[in-house]
Amino acid sequence: MKAFFIEKPNLGIVRDAEIPVPADDEILLEVKAAGVCGTDVHIYKGEYFGSYPRIPGHEFSGIVAGAGKNVTKFKVGQRVAADPNIFCESCEACKENRQNFCSDMEVVGVTRHGAFAQYLTVPERCVFDVSGLTFTEASMVEPLSCVVYGQEKAGIPLGASVLIFGAGPIGIMHSQLAAINGAASVTVVDLFEDKLALAKKLGADYTYTSSEFEKLGLVNSFEVVIDCTGVPRVIEGEIKYVKDSGTILFFGVCPDNSAITINPYEVFKRELKICGSFALKKTFGKAVALAKSGKINLIDLVDKKLLLDDAPKLFEDIVSGNSGLKTIFYPNGIEKY
Repeated sequence: MKAFFIEKPNLGIVRDAEIPVPADDEILLEVKAAGVCGTDVHIYKGEYFGSYPRIPGHEFSGIVAGAGKNVTKFKVGQRVAADPNIFCESCEACKENRQNFCSDMEVVGVTRHGAFAQYLTVPERCVFDVSGLTFTEASMVEPLSCVVYGQEKAGIPLGASVLIFGAGPIGIMHSQLAAINGAASVTVVDLFEDKLALAKKLGADYTYTSSEFEKLGLVNSFEVVIDCTGVPRVIEGEIKYVKDSGTILFFGVCPDNSAITINPYEVFKRELKICGSFALKKTFGKAVALAKSGKINLIDLVDKKLLLDDAPKLFEDIVSGNSGLKTIFYPNGIEKY
């Protein structure tokens, strides 16, 4: 099979590899669509745990191409996607329902080979039926499941005003989901007007460039503020927009050595809730149901559809600052899904 390998930091090549053989409790999946995520870029740059060489890709969908002898719930030809996080379910964290902190977790595309290949294997217990979805939509269920988990952590009150910084795919998913979860108004802020136009098209009530928004002076105005930038200096300036007794969700991934200045007296006096959200936990099925409902638009977030042979140049471009919105690879050929 053909696969894109990150051989070492900042070196990616497409080469042949053996089609993996599923273990007794695994399925062999023919990858039809696989999304590029910031985590893949961190692995490419040598900034994330894992070893090399590695086939990245943890946002994916495809069809069942084979199965181990103990697999009972899925059949060859079935359209599926999978939660890439493989929890041990026996460590202390898993036993306490904190599976996203599993001490023995494997992650498809991070600690084991992923979806930037024509085939991969994954445990049956991680697999979900996605019939009714296009392969492109189904490949985006994983990031949607992270967004679902983040909003579960933050808790959006009915009738709340929500402010989102960052109008990338994740920010726009948050915008759509906030409305579904009962927000009375959703405001999205970004540097780029084309991204804001898409956020507006997909349901945001108000959109502003950063400079426009700052001039409005909307201090202490939003019950929930969600950061999707992962930029420390931006986050530092977001707290003032949270209403007294409100919540700020740190969703964007900052560098692990970053720091911001927060006035603890302000947190105390204003009863602010500062919330983190790491990956996902038992929300993949909810995201599948949400995608199937048609209430959230995933297709319009995709701006590049590429073959695996395009992967080396794409990652070089991303590192150079040319990232676009959302890229999907089609390892077995681009089709009209």
